[in-house]
Amino acid sequence: SKTFIAPAIIEKYLGTPSVLIPFAVMEVHYMLNAGFMQRGQLLDNVQCMADHKHRVSIVHGRCDYVCQPQAAWRLTKTLKQAGCPEEDVELEFVSGAGHSDSEPGLADAMVRATDKFRGVLK
Repeated sequence: SKTFIAPAIIEKYLGTPSVLIPFAVMEVHYMLNAGFMQRGQLLDNVQCMADHKHRVSIVHGRCDYVCQPQAAWRLTKTLKQAGCPEEDVELEFVSGAGHSDSEPGLADAMVRATDKFRGVLK
């Protein structure tokens, strides 16, 4: 879901079966399998992430109605309660962004978040 819908993009994807059908099949497969996760699985396993000293950066669209923002906030809070250091858990809400990673604000925030990990992986 996007907050700002461009009619030309909708026409491009909805009007192109070779693009639309594989995407729809993948989405349905994902939904039929509950996203390949059990309900609450991330929250139930935050201790594992804390024990392994994972650094976590969550980027979330403020107008995301698919995965609502309070879920990201709750995960952030639970990670910190499990013992993840404050500096290792980041949450950024992106104003004017929904669920789609192709929205400019979300794409920018995700690039900035992954750039921070560059030094960790070297």
